[in-house]
Amino acid sequence: MSLWIGLCLPCHSLDTLFPLWPTKTPLAAVLEQDRIHALTPAAQTQGLRLGMRRATAASLLPEAALLNRNPQAEQQSLQRLALDLLQYTPNIVLGEAGVFSGLLLEVSASLMLFKGIRALCRDIRATLQRHQALCYRLSTAPTAQGAKLLASQSQTVLRRAVKLKTLHRMLDPLPINLLVSQKNFLNWFKGLGCRTLAHLQQLPRNGVRQRSDPAIIQGLDTAYGRSPESFAWFQPPELFSLRHDLLENLEHTHAVQFVAKHLIEQLCTWLHARQCAADTLVFLLHHEKGRHALPPSRLLLLLSQPGWQPEDFMRVLAEQLRQFTLRAQVIALELSIPAVQSRPEPSLSLFPEPAQWQTDELRLLDLLRARLGGENLLQPQPFADHRPERANIWAPMAPTSGKKTATLARTPNETSAWACRQSAEFLRLDPHARPFWLLAQPCALDTSNDRPVYRNAVLRLIRGPERIESGWWDGTGNEQRDYFIAQDPQFARYWIYRQRASLEARWFLHGLFG
Repeated sequence: MSLWIGLCLPCHSLDTLFPLWPTKTPLAAVLEQDRIHALTPAAQTQGLRLGMRRATAASLLPEAALLNRNPQAEQQSLQRLALDLLQYTPNIVLGEAGVFSGLLLEVSASLMLFKGIRALCRDIRATLQRHQALCYRLSTAPTAQGAKLLASQSQTVLRRAVKLKTLHRMLDPLPINLLVSQKNFLNWFKGLGCRTLAHLQQLPRNGVRQRSDPAIIQGLDTAYGRSPESFAWFQPPELFSLRHDLLENLEHTHAVQFVAKHLIEQLCTWLHARQCAADTLVFLLHHEKGRHALPPSRLLLLLSQPGWQPEDFMRVLAEQLRQFTLRAQVIALELSIPAVQSRPEPSLSLFPEPAQWQTDELRLLDLLRARLGGENLLQPQPFADHRPERANIWAPMAPTSGKKTATLARTPNETSAWACRQSAEFLRLDPHARPFWLLAQPCALDTSNDRPVYRNAVLRLIRGPERIESGWWDGTGNEQRDYFIAQDPQFARYWIYRQRASLEARWFLHGLFG
């Protein structure tokens, strides 16, 4: 059986135009077609009323803040709220404009995951608390229309009905104006003495259909579970871009981090709904407007591996914000991602795999890059020069460098086979093999009977020569060397070369094998 949670926003137009109105703007009203559509309790106490004209309200209460209703901003606010609640269920219905300000969530498949309806409602309330003192009412019912009616009328924070029998008992005393919005029909029903949903059920159904809107009986049947319901499910946007306008200007990066955390949580909810991941986040910090306004500050968050959980981004963001300096006060924060990537398949193995170790290493590299700066985290890269001491250079590590490493992950069986092959290849050294350790400067060797000597031990040549001639074109020296792999009596192996360019051939130690 289905179970629905109804979320009603009774002060949605006020919450959209006057965030934190109970404390920041107690005397406020929202206008629609030049008449008061919604107002605060304090303004109502001072004499303002619903339907009052703007001029009358302004003359009666000049200090009241009067703004025109913004349906587009209300719809965007509702979509952001739905995006935040996708973590609890993918089945969300947006309320129709002008009919129901709120959301309907079908949660029957989520009860076991969140340990029951009570725990799920607690989690939803905790999520709603982050939306800047949002006024809301929650209800639960086995039908979507029933949950909407209970949430619209409920005077408490929550009203629950899990069974149809309980729902019928709760719906019967509700006023008929929750179902009938047209004023002429409402007056007609009241003239018949029909004031509650229970009274409406006692009237002849065919007569009500003929003399009023047929949707009234249809809505009554769907609320009581006698007729099926159809829905247009909320679909998350194809591209993620979210802007958060601040109530107060921010001057410190730790405050920016707090707001960015909320944006990242909504991003992760969007990524989870689409089963994808992201490795690049773009933050735009908007500053105050004016003649000398600064362009938005750009903060780029790069990861070596795609992430989809808040902790994947927050640690790197915290490190970057420590090094970031605000040029001016921040009035809004915007987050977007240029592209998404597929999420890796979850591992079903009982034991940790090499790919998991590489993930931890890449996260550590991301933290080091954010803390030290990308130019201070170096990695070796090959360089087009045959001379061993010039064959590689140290270059800044790019965030994408870890992706190639991650694709080389081996299963435990592949790792064992690879180790055996490496051991076998070491025993039959390739003539072009390179040592594990290369000396910073070649070390000159003594000779005995034209054979190189290192630490009083005569070296025996077992591989070579490998001739290297390079450097004659750039003025760094014309190097002419013959490299050999040598071995001492204790079977330690060395990489040595004989200098051919000098009049007297000399031996040098250049590397050590592990």
